Amino acid sequence: MNKTTTQHRPRLLVAGFVALDVIFGLDDPAPRFYAGGTSGNVSAGLAFLGWDVLAVGRLSQDVAGEMVRRDLERWGVNTGLLGLAPAASTPIVLERIELSKNGVPKHRFLWNCPDCSSYFPAFRAILQTQVDFIKEQTESPQVFFVDRVSRSTVELARHFQKAGSVIYFEPSAACDARLFREMLQLCDVLKYSAQRARSFAELLRHHKAHLEIETLGEDGLRFRSRRAFTAWHSLPAYEVRIKDTAGAGDWTTVGFISSLLGNSRLGLEGVARQDIIHSLKHGQAFAALNCRFEGARGAMYQLSQPKLIEAVATIEAEQPSVHEGRKISLSKGISTSAICPSCGPRLASGQHKRSESSMHEVDSRR
Repeated sequence: MNKTTTQHRPRLLVAGFVALDVIFGLDDPAPRFYAGGTSGNVSAGLAFLGWDVLAVGRLSQDVAGEMVRRDLERWGVNTGLLGLAPAASTPIVLERIELSKNGVPKHRFLWNCPDCSSYFPAFRAILQTQVDFIKEQTESPQVFFVDRVSRSTVELARHFQKAGSVIYFEPSAACDARLFREMLQLCDVLKYSAQRARSFAELLRHHKAHLEIETLGEDGLRFRSRRAFTAWHSLPAYEVRIKDTAGAGDWTTVGFISSLLGNSRLGLEGVARQDIIHSLKHGQAFAALNCRFEGARGAMYQLSQPKLIEAVATIEAEQPSVHEGRKISLSKGISTSAICPSCGPRLASGQHKRSESSMHEVDSRR
């Protein structure tokens, strides 16, 4: 793969959690399969909005990995570096949407196969031995996005920071505290959810990010800047009729990056408070729109890009509107056993499926 330079489109490089999302929704009883994970959603969302996006990772050529590549590529994401050696089984996350007792849709994430109960493959970080190769193969992006810390992502962040890229860090867990602290010293934008930050709140005390963003679920978000104003400023969430809140945080990131970070790092350092507010509200409008659809990027499969942009503008103006959908699904008519690396061969030979009730549940990861 040769270096390419895009003159007219801002560039995004993503290194983090890219997975296959398997969605069991209320609209359709059959599972739907889409590229997901925080990095996968941010990649697809910004490519959808016209960014030149390159995703790096260690996804193998398994069934799930091919689905992820096919979905990302349909939106314009460059997946040429998504299969770095040594390749690892593609992570899989199952989302089940249900109605609560009061009739409100809610989702839960499951990390094991409903057919055989085996745990799905976990995320595997890029090895440090691949860092120099990535540097050689990529131009410095406007934004380097990372949601998982490892020695490789820290070294890439250090490299691209020196080259003038905005380092955007969106952690979901601390894992290695030493590496986490190093990333906090390098990042320009630090974004996290209040729910997920409970496990690493103490580590956040000494970050050096120019902009800190904390999402608060249905209560909106708050932010503060180290240079110009240290007090927190709160922004309420838009009120919309909800089908699924999965991916709301990812869409907030997509809208914010597309609005504010398309030029250079200088634009971030010199940005006015009102510009930050405008860009965050833009991101919140994207998140609110997607909550009307099932799946972390459901709006992309039901609305064309012009219609989606129009709907976001409508939400920003607080004028509710209904748009006709264009129903597109990546895959239909297959079960989760087709993508599960543990149960596929055994089920094919006639092994009895275990009860779905044995699945292990976890709290929402987004």
